[in-house]
Amino acid sequence: MQYLSRWVLQLIVTVVGVVTVTFFLMRAIPGDPALYMLGDYATADAVASLRAKLGLDLPVAEQYLRFMGRALSGDLGASVVTGQSALKEVMDSVPWSIALTGWGMAIAVALGVPLGVVSASRQGTWVDTTVMVVALGGISFPVFWIGLVAILGLSHWAGLFPTLGASSGGGFWTAMHHLALPALVLGVSVAAYIARLTRSAMLEVLGQDYIRVARALGVPKRRVLYRLALRNAAVPILAVISVTFAWSLGNAILVEMVFSRPGLGSTIMKAVLARDYQLVQAGLLVLAAAVVLVNATCDLLYVAIDPRLKSR
Repeated sequence: MQYLSRWVLQLIVTVVGVVTVTFFLMRAIPGDPALYMLGDYATADAVASLRAKLGLDLPVAEQYLRFMGRALSGDLGASVVTGQSALKEVMDSVPWSIALTGWGMAIAVALGVPLGVVSASRQGTWVDTTVMVVALGGISFPVFWIGLVAILGLSHWAGLFPTLGASSGGGFWTAMHHLALPALVLGVSVAAYIARLTRSAMLEVLGQDYIRVARALGVPKRRVLYRLALRNAAVPILAVISVTFAWSLGNAILVEMVFSRPGLGSTIMKAVLARDYQLVQAGLLVLAAAVVLVNATCDLLYVAIDPRLKSR
């Protein structure tokens, strides 16, 4: 109950904070949603009438109180562009982002953790140097640049993957074919970060006295590496993965834009450009809740891996 209460409190504080900051920042951006909806040639009376209808003529503080009052009842308002429920539009785009982020993180973990372990076990060799140089390149190059290179090389020249878009009516394997390259781009960019920090965590554990004792007693190298070192480095590695999840959500927005895929990121970006306040607020609320829930899940896994953390 103590853990649950802490997570619920963290979720509430984070979501309220994100929504509050987003609310005021969106209204600080130049531009008028009513003018965007009506066009540049709309009359002043028509713009004023629409602003009154949308409640944009009220003081910002009053708009905020009204919004929070509706949000407490589950009403996040309607999109100022489409008129549909902002929460419904956001939730319709969530499955696309879950698929991209989920597969991207799976690829990142499958690549980053083994590379970090191998690099740490061969510290100072050409293998270590090669892995770290590749990881540094993956961190240094922006994900949108990696995406453009992947489109040029694997889609345009090699013809292995579709270039743009996502298939929703061609069946499971067609959808996976469209998803494969964006997920690979996202996974590679995140794997570089995981590999470097996994190496650091493993090196710290491999330098401990009990590892030296195990080696002196003749314990096989593979058992020392995977049964002793990796298990004790699992908590910091898991912490890295939970942190990179939030980072991957940010990268997923860029990947969706580069590959013209539907998703939460592209929905939020279009809403920002259209000054669609309600849609942006609903999208960021869902993003904040997802990050908090993933961190809470990782907290449970920390305790499962190392029960000593339960008393902290």
